[in-house]
Amino acid sequence: MNSQQGQEYSNYKQRLTNFSNEFDLGLFVYIVKKTFVWVIASVLVAGLAALLYLRYTPRIYEANTVIQLGEDEYSKSIVTLNQFGDDNSIQSRLELLRSNMMIRQTLQKMPLEISYFAEGEILTNEHYLLSPYEVEILHLRNENIKNIPIHIIFQDERTFSVQYKGNSITDLSTDREVHLDEMDIRVHIKNWKSVVSLSQEYELFFRVNSMSALVKQFSRNLNVRILNSTAKTLGISYKNNNTHLARDFAQMHAQEFIRFDLERRSRSDENIISFIDNQIDTVFDNLRASEILLNEYKQANKITNLESISGVYLERLTDYEDEIVSLEIEERLLNEVANLAAGSTDDIEIYNLVPLVAGSKFESSLKGLLDNLYRLLLAKEEALYSITPDNNQFENLEYQIGIQERLALETIQALKNKTTERKESLQNELQSVSGLYFALPQKELEFARLKRLFSINEKYYTMLLEKRIEYRISKEGFVTRHQVLEEASLPRQPVSPKPKVITIAFLLAGAFLGFLIISIRYLIHNDITSLNEIVKLSDASMGTLGIVPKYKNPIPDSMMIVDKHPKSLIAEAFRSVRTNLQFIDNSEGPKLAAITSTISGEGKTFIAINLAGIIAFSGKRVIVIDLDMRKPKIHKGMRTDNSYGMSTLLINKTSLNDTIRKSQLDNLDFITAGPVPPNPSELILSDTMQEIIDELKTRYDLIIVDNPPVGLVTDGVEIIKKADFPIYVFRSDFSKKQFVQVADRLINENKVSKLSIILNGVDLDRNKYSYQYRYGYGYGYGYGYGYGQGYYDTEQKVRKNWFKKLFGKK
Repeated sequence: MNSQQGQEYSNYKQRLTNFSNEFDLGLFVYIVKKTFVWVIASVLVAGLAALLYLRYTPRIYEANTVIQLGEDEYSKSIVTLNQFGDDNSIQSRLELLRSNMMIRQTLQKMPLEISYFAEGEILTNEHYLLSPYEVEILHLRNENIKNIPIHIIFQDERTFSVQYKGNSITDLSTDREVHLDEMDIRVHIKNWKSVVSLSQEYELFFRVNSMSALVKQFSRNLNVRILNSTAKTLGISYKNNNTHLARDFAQMHAQEFIRFDLERRSRSDENIISFIDNQIDTVFDNLRASEILLNEYKQANKITNLESISGVYLERLTDYEDEIVSLEIEERLLNEVANLAAGSTDDIEIYNLVPLVAGSKFESSLKGLLDNLYRLLLAKEEALYSITPDNNQFENLEYQIGIQERLALETIQALKNKTTERKESLQNELQSVSGLYFALPQKELEFARLKRLFSINEKYYTMLLEKRIEYRISKEGFVTRHQVLEEASLPRQPVSPKPKVITIAFLLAGAFLGFLIISIRYLIHNDITSLNEIVKLSDASMGTLGIVPKYKNPIPDSMMIVDKHPKSLIAEAFRSVRTNLQFIDNSEGPKLAAITSTISGEGKTFIAINLAGIIAFSGKRVIVIDLDMRKPKIHKGMRTDNSYGMSTLLINKTSLNDTIRKSQLDNLDFITAGPVPPNPSELILSDTMQEIIDELKTRYDLIIVDNPPVGLVTDGVEIIKKADFPIYVFRSDFSKKQFVQVADRLINENKVSKLSIILNGVDLDRNKYSYQYRYGYGYGYGYGYGYGQGYYDTEQKVRKNWFKKLFGKK
């Protein structure tokens, strides 16, 4: 980083640190005026960007529906039935609605096998249900054709061609079977006028959708949320560029959820009813056989009652036989479950096991195992949509399912063994008790046995009939568990982009960008704007002679302003400088004034000519010498040639009298720089230069020397050191702040203690917003002048402020 960049960074850091304490309103307003066009342009560009964004951004519409989760039905509460693997929590329903399995089932019910599109230069529109043509897939031979755009071009109502994967197939006929490499299709035109209209503006294409891609696409835009956990209401919303597709999917998803829940819950009852029907047939046959045996035995042996049998033995025998029969039923049930589980080639079907154990004493023992198995199977089914069977996660699920299956089979076998042991034990007890009855009449014992068998079969048969009625009532009750509270309607307004929000956001961004530009320009502003800044930045005691206002009109070639507008602000400014010179040196005798600046373009020649003119008006004899031999300007300001001057005088090529020229003003003479010499520094530092100055002091009251810029060359330093009035010129909004260091070096290093400054080109319009131009006191001497009102600006037009210029009447 060079010294200039370091100084700029230091100034920027200082301004940023003291921004709130030293905020310059005048400078800020000035920068606003300078950058106002950019601010307006940034806002207009932002507005145009908002219009383009709204014009070419696809509209996104959202369809919403609301469903309420119902409680268990009244029929369910009557029979008090249990459901295995059924989680009725609102969170489980929420996840079910979000699951890929549920989305897949919904998509299978919608006409999305083929999607139709119209592609423009920027936007692409999907023609869901509104396509003017229809494609029917007759036979699909290659799945790789799915999800690939197939462009279709209609030559006329009977002929078309297709393009896909770099291939083009022409001369295909509508309403006829078309054979492609991957599939056979038939294209039917539903509205030829619409086809022609769309083909003129868009490129038409269709796409054969794969279910996995559709599921992934729709799951991204689906949102299911809990609206009210107490009321058990869920909101389903879906976003899409097509309003009809958004509405249909949201509505179909809600309906499919209700249908799926009803089907899943009723499937269990169907299996239970089927099992009961099979058992009824078997029990009915046993009941009928026992009834026939009992009647035949009664008729053959003429037995009507068992009052002669001891009541105690009868009760014991009855209890034993009842329990044995119950164990036989349970054993038969366990055999049925074991056979069903062992005979399955695939995963155990929970819905086939549930009916067999429902209502039995084994329900509590097997419920937890079957629930765990149900959840693992559901997780396996969900995983198939996102992972492959050879995935580690899938193999882990398979392993857990296998463990649960083996655990279930082992539990069933253990229950079966326990039941068999208990039955054998009871049979032994029964034989022991029966031995006590050998002394009883055989007819009565046989009759009692047959009657007990008949009663048991009758009781079991009646129980099965009651259960069948209960489950049928339960099945018929699965109609209104969940309900749609709010149907999905066709969205009218898009949810994105929102015109008002986008427009306001872009305009605010444009305004912020404009303000950022203004702020950055203010913070990095490195130009001198006031005498007060020069005094602050200076490390030395520097006098201030005053300011010279900015001349609004084009400066004439002569650069002389004070003679043409003697009552103008600029003329008064130079009078103020003339007055302030007395505070530097008010002694008698001729004086030497040396004017310099840091770089060219700061207005030192303009200051020299007009200061000489205003002093000449007071009757003083003044001469202006141009020592800026590298870039002379005095001859241009005086409208003369530069064929001779100081360069020829210093080499004794011309005499002093021949070199001095008269100006148009009385008492004002000048000497031009002359032809550019190869060694201007040596000429200026020669003894001849001092002799010339001494001679001129005998002829003139004031000698004004236009020196070279000391920031570029050091030619004029010696003249400045000898001057009675060393003057350093800065130009407002042009001179950099680090230029003050050059003036400091003249004072500190070159011992130019009387160095005074003039700030040229000050914009007085900014004076209305800042106090910094009203006071020009420095650390040494002299005073400034506040220009704002007075008779001196009678020749200047009253200027409107920048706001009135833009919006006021002219």
